Order: sequence, then structure tokens, then C-alpha cells
Amino acid sequence: MNYTIHVLEVGHENAFLGFNTDRAKTPFTVVGVPLDISSSFRGGCREAPANIRTASKSLELCSLLTGLNIEYIGFEDLGNIVLPPGDINVSLKRIEEVVKELLSNDRIPILIGGEHTITLPGFKALALSGSSPCLLVFDAHADLRDEYLGSRYNHATVIRRTLDETKGNVLLVGSRAVSKEEVDAYKNFSNRVDIIKLWRGNESRDTIRGIIKEIQGKLTVCSDIYVSIDLDIVDPAYAPGVQTPEPLGVDPATLLDILENVVDNRVKVFDVVEVAPHYDSSGATSFLAAKVIIEVAALIYMHIAQNIEKYRCW
Repeated sequence: MNYTIHVLEVGHENAFLGFNTDRAKTPFTVVGVPLDISSSFRGGCREAPANIRTASKSLELCSLLTGLNIEYIGFEDLGNIVLPPGDINVSLKRIEEVVKELLSNDRIPILIGGEHTITLPGFKALALSGSSPCLLVFDAHADLRDEYLGSRYNHATVIRRTLDETKGNVLLVGSRAVSKEEVDAYKNFSNRVDIIKLWRGNESRDTIRGIIKEIQGKLTVCSDIYVSIDLDIVDPAYAPGVQTPEPLGVDPATLLDILENVVDNRVKVFDVVEVAPHYDSSGATSFLAAKVIIEVAALIYMHIAQNIEKYRCW
């Protein structure tokens, strides 16, 4: 590998779930991406990869959504990418090279951020190979600004840069905090980006079902999908430890309900970002992030494996 990364050995106790599965036995590769350069409100997401890994070790491994036993499937955990302090451009390039190499080896990368900016290089790596790549983003914010406080590369501009620098389409789910500039950008990029309803926090089950059908319809044109989950999509009552909390969010059960109905074998990369552990003394946000990773991985595996019966808990 031509990038610098902390490599965890097979069986290493600091790996996701507390053990490291041999690459030949699992399609999933976990990589920590502790990028925390452009945080505009409160920082600390550099600590998220370690905290989410620690939280994962206490969770039971029978997936609620699929019934699969993740313990038998496991994850290869390569550790964290080493990022140069203060250099956003080199950091983004290094992340892109990591994801590109993993994809070239038929791995399914799982990126644990870190700030949301990591999605840009991750999706760029996927977009290089996919004929019709799509970015499915779960986020309280649209992140469509052209720049923020003089910076063009940060967590408030990541979706705008993705539209500028890739050929893919973007679907935004759960957005409930937008600026006038972002509304105008949304109109200008309307042929490539969809905001699946501005979230109001009082959605009924019928509304949720309608949202799921709309997402499914929009994804029919996608050959490859990158799923990015900014934990601030979840209401701060459930996930207070995020960098930019926004009231009236999605509850965890609804998030998992949507994921259960849209994740399939086209998901080639996914990330969980913007967790700031020291703003949540209970650790609830890190536990939720770890649970989401387990459930999304189980959903992907259910769609790609030939014989899943031997992996079932029930």
C-alpha cells in the first residue's frame, strides 16, 4: 500500500468488534479516518474512530434487521489513516487513494470519520469505476455551500464539492437545516441532486413509507451506491455527541427502517461521520454509530452472499 496507515493485526483487541477477521473470510474493511480540520462549530470527531470501536465491543452481534450473526462474518480492520495535521488537500488525496485501492481489491470499505469532508474523496474513488454512481446521504444539513468562512473544502461544502468534482448523482435524506445559498444551489443542480423532503420531525408512518418509495425510485438509475451517514441526522435527544446538532431529527428506529429498505448489493462504500464523543458523556452516540455499522454491513451481506442460512441467528 502506498499510503500511511496504522495496521491492526488479526485478532487485535482495538479492532472494530474487538477482533480482526482475516480478509479472505469477510468482504468488509474498516478504516478509521480521524479528519478534524474544518469543523465550524465544535470539534472532536478525530476521537470518534477509537470510541466507536470501543463501543462496538459491547454490542451483541445478531443483526436485528437481518437475523444474521455478524460475529461469523466479521470485519477486517486496518486501523486509522495517518493524516498530516492541518493539510486538508493532502488528507483528502490520501483518503481517496485508500478507498481506491480497497475497491480495486474488491473490498467493501467502511469509513469511520472524522468530519463529513471525508465523503468527498471516498465518493471520488467510487465514481472513478462506477458507470452511474450515486451518493445517498443521511444528514441534517445540505452541505451545498460553495465556501464557508473562506474555505472551499470543509464539512459545510462537501456535497457541493462532490457535485463539482464527480459525475455522480446525490440524494439527501433527513435534511432540515438549509441556508438560502444552499436552496439556490439545489435549484442550480436540480438535475443531479434531490432533497428527499425537508424533515420536520413529525413524520407519520405513511410519510416514512412514501419517503422510502421515493428513495427506491431515485436509486433505480444507480449502478453503484455510496452511503454516507452523518449522525446529526438523528435527533440530539438520541445522539447528542455530534459536531453540529440540529433539533427535530430522525429517531434511530426510523433511520434503520429506511436503511433496511434501500441498502442492497449496489452499496460499495459507506461511512459514518461527525461523531464528537466528548460531547456525550454517556457514549450513546458512539454506541448508535457502531450499531448502524453492524446493521448496514448485515444488510449488504444479505444481498451479496450466496448462502446466508449458516450465518443466521434465527
